[in-house]
Amino acid sequence: MPKRKHNVCPACGVGDLEKVTGEFKTQIEGPDGHSMILAVPDVTWRHCASCSEDLLDHNASEAISRAHRAALRLLGAEEIRSVRQRLGKTQAQMCELLGIGEKTYSRWESGTHFQSEAFDRYLRLLQVPEVLDALNEIRRYKQGSAESLAPEFEYVED
Repeated sequence: MPKRKHNVCPACGVGDLEKVTGEFKTQIEGPDGHSMILAVPDVTWRHCASCSEDLLDHNASEAISRAHRAALRLLGAEEIRSVRQRLGKTQAQMCELLGIGEKTYSRWESGTHFQSEAFDRYLRLLQVPEVLDALNEIRRYKQGSAESLAPEFEYVED
């Protein structure tokens, strides 16, 4: 079997990959749901002149992911971890409190996946003591260790 040249593009198998450093631009869906161009400075990646494929290493992917989260105005992975640490919770306890799977939460903290806008707001609300109290009450109710969630609410007609 012939040896493959290290610089050959894995996408097309023909072009040579060149190292590029500079502003990386990509199209994303913006916070308003419309397409926008995300420009990330000081990124290094490989580019194939033959097929125009761009190959990103781990560092480039992380930089672009951080910029993407910032453009969407979502909490970053470090901020999500900080919220959990301020609450003095393990990842498993945080998942139980939020009612989500451990893999999902772990991916948010590692930065491999973005949380939705709804969960981003939910995470931000954890700074409000009453919200945390309510979530703990819901958790206890779901586990069967609380009789009811809250006093009865009265229905008021328009």
